[in-house]
Amino acid sequence: MSIFNFFRRKKKENLDIKENPSPEQQQFSDAVLEIFIPLLTEHGFALTKTEVKEYSTTITFRKATQYIRVNSSTYPTDYPYSYNIILGDGDSENFFEYDWNSIALWRLKQKIEPGAKAKEYSFPYGDKIVYSLTHAKDELIKYGDTFLKSDLTYFAETRKEQNQNREPYRISYVDENGNRQITYEEESSEKKKKYS
Repeated sequence: MSIFNFFRRKKKENLDIKENPSPEQQQFSDAVLEIFIPLLTEHGFALTKTEVKEYSTTITFRKATQYIRVNSSTYPTDYPYSYNIILGDGDSENFFEYDWNSIALWRLKQKIEPGAKAKEYSFPYGDKIVYSLTHAKDELIKYGDTFLKSDLTYFAETRKEQNQNREPYRISYVDENGNRQITYEEESSEKKKKYS
C-alpha cells in the first residue's frame, strides 16, 4: 500500500464542486469558462470538471485520453499567486498519473521558442482577469496548436525531457536500527519510467 493513497479519488465525470469560493476564484473560474469553452469545444474537448474553492480553481476539459486543465492558487503559502494551463495525456484525476503524464503550457512554449520568457501566469484580479486569460488562450493556440489537433509529438518530447530531469518522490523513514533511510516511492518510480 502506497503512503500517498490520500491522493487517490474516485473518478467522477462532470464534477462541479464549489466549496466557499472566494470572489477572486469565482471571477477567475467564470472567466476561464467564458474564454476557453469556445476554443476547446471547437477542438473536440468537453468540460468534465469544475472545482472552485476558497483559494484554488481546477477546471478540466477532456478529449479521449487528452486533457487540458486550468489550475490556480491563491493559498497564502503559495505566494506569488499564479495559474497554469496544463496539457496531459492519460488520467487527469489520479495524482500520480497527472503529476507525471502532463506538462505546463509554458514548458511547451520553452521547447518551441527557447529564448522566450516562459513561466506560470500571475494570478489576475478584477479587470485584469479577462486580459490575462485571453493572453493565455492565445498562447495555447500558438504553442499548443499541435496538442489541440491531437498531434502529441512536441508534447510527448517535452514531457519526456521534463520527467527525465526529475526524481521520483522520496520517503524518509527510520529503519529497525534507528537509522534514517530514504527510499523512492514505488508508484512515483513506476510513473517516472513510464513517462520518461
